Amino acid sequence: MEEHRVRTDDGWLIHLRRFNNGKEPVLFVHGMGANSANFQLNERYCMARLVSQKGYDSWIIELRGRGLSQHSGQGRNDWNFEDFLHRDIRTTINFIKAKTKQPLHWVGHSMGGILGIAYAQCYKPEDLASLVLFGTPLAFDHSQWMLKIWGTLAQVHRFLPTMDQEAWGRRMLPIMKNNRKSLKFFLRYLANPDNIDMDTVMDIFAKMVTNESSSITLQFSDWVRSGQIRSLDKKYSYTDNLAQVQVPALFISGVTDLMAPSRGISKHIGRLGSKKVEQIILSKKNGFVTDYGHGDLVMGKRSPEEVYPLVSDWFRNVGD
Repeated sequence: MEEHRVRTDDGWLIHLRRFNNGKEPVLFVHGMGANSANFQLNERYCMARLVSQKGYDSWIIELRGRGLSQHSGQGRNDWNFEDFLHRDIRTTINFIKAKTKQPLHWVGHSMGGILGIAYAQCYKPEDLASLVLFGTPLAFDHSQWMLKIWGTLAQVHRFLPTMDQEAWGRRMLPIMKNNRKSLKFFLRYLANPDNIDMDTVMDIFAKMVTNESSSITLQFSDWVRSGQIRSLDKKYSYTDNLAQVQVPALFISGVTDLMAPSRGISKHIGRLGSKKVEQIILSKKNGFVTDYGHGDLVMGKRSPEEVYPLVSDWFRNVGD
C-alpha cells in the first residue's frame, strides 16, 4: 500500500491510500461523517483491497477535516459539499490521472456517491469510466419524515462550530451495547441492525465515525427538507441536472435503506443521461442472504462474499 498527500488550492492536504495491482484506476469515496475506513475498516471489510486483488488500481480518498487530511496552515475549520467536489475531489482526480493516464472508476457510499453524480455533471465525462453508487440518494422524499425532523433540529448548527459525532458515539456506544433495542433504534437509519455484528459496530465507532463541519451539516439539512440535492447557495440543483450524467452507472441499494430508499432511487435513475444504468436491490427476494439497509451495504455480515464481487464484475462488463 502506498500513501500520498495532494494539496488543494486553499491549502488542504488530502490523504490518499493506494492498492496498486492493476492498470484501471478506481477511486473510493466515503460518506458523510465517515473517513477512509468506510472502504478499509479492518482485514475483513476492505473493499479497496479486494478490488485491487481482482486486478485494479485502488485509491481511497480521505476528504478534508478528517484522518490525515488536514490544513497545511491556519485554514478555516469549516467546509461544504462544493469544497469536497471542486477542491478535494478535483485535485485528487487530476493527481490520479497524471499517475495512471486513464479515466477512473468511481465507487462511492452515500454522500460519496452523490459526489460522483455531481462530478459527472460538472466535469468532463472522459475523466470517469463508470460509477458504482452504494446507498446513494438522488433526491429526498416527503415520506422520509424522520430525516426531515432531523433536518429541522440540525438548524442549531448555525450557532455551533462542529458536530461532535465522535464524542457522542463514544458516550452512547456502551449504553447501546448493553441494550440491543436502543442499538437497533439508533442504527436503523444507518444500517439494518440485524445485518451488522457488534464487533463491526465497535470498529465503526472506533475508526470510522468522524466529525463534520456546521456548513456541510446545514447543507445536508437543506437537502432533506427541500427534497433537492443542491449547492450551498441553492443556485444549482444536482437533482435537476441528472441528465448531465453521461457515464455508465450502477446503483447498489438496500431494500430496507431509510436514508436512500431503493424505490426512491428507482424513481429517479431514468433521468440520468447515461446509456447504461443499472440498479441491484439487495434483498432476500432477489437472492441475497438478508434484506440490506444503508451502511451494511459495505459492512454487512456477508458483504465481502456477496456484495463486493458486484463491483469488479461491473467493471469487467461495463464496456459491453
